[in-house]
Amino acid sequence: MRVYGPTNLLRRYMPTILTLAILQQIQQIDNRLLTLINFNGSPAYDQFWMLYTDKLTWLPLAVVVVWCLLRRGGWRHALIVSVVLCLLFLVSDFVIACLIKPLVARPRPSHDVHVMHLLSYVDNYRGGRYGFPSNHASNGFAIATMLTLIFRRPLIIICAFLWAIGSCYSRLYLGVHFPSDILAGAVIGTLTAFAAWFFYKTLNRRWGKKATAQAEGVPADGNKAPRPACPLARDKSGSLLISLVFLASATVLLLCSLVLQTR
Repeated sequence: MRVYGPTNLLRRYMPTILTLAILQQIQQIDNRLLTLINFNGSPAYDQFWMLYTDKLTWLPLAVVVVWCLLRRGGWRHALIVSVVLCLLFLVSDFVIACLIKPLVARPRPSHDVHVMHLLSYVDNYRGGRYGFPSNHASNGFAIATMLTLIFRRPLIIICAFLWAIGSCYSRLYLGVHFPSDILAGAVIGTLTAFAAWFFYKTLNRRWGKKATAQAEGVPADGNKAPRPACPLARDKSGSLLISLVFLASATVLLLCSLVLQTR
């Protein structure tokens, strides 16, 4: 049997020791940041973030985006972008919930015995068992990045990322994610959105000529067929409408939280 000396043992296990030390340091930073962000707010403040964290808050945006696509780009572009957005959401959500979370098996702070007693909870909501990475952060940043790539409008970019950041903050305020859960989810969502954008451009190169010709009123087989591109990138009114949807959704959530506060 081979016997390792102290030096060889140190060399062999040093990477593991350093990794554990780094993870421990990250955990300490996570605990400190989370206890600063999570606090016992007013009933209206609690209800606002409970409503905000619901994934259905993205539904009005999805409806308006599809309507803008039908109005500006025709049914072909509406179908292409809708399929890509649905795949983006499903892949982003499925990969995290069904693959990464069970593999990493990191408890949520609301289930971590070292920090759970330091946190405040709203309506005793504590989420599932595992929390790394965050589905909400991944989905939020995936959608915000995709909207940025589609529209290329500053107002859309600001509204989309503010909404995604708000969704991330809601998970911290409710005490169901560590900050590193949020950061990892945001990175995964952003990378997934770029992959979805590449897939969209692939579909657009194949069917985009007819779709763009339909949107511009130019024959698809004409000599001066326009270059395939997402027509929403030129839709100023659609960009303004979607920005108003973000604002209106936040206003409705605020009003609902005030109503629920009185009950």
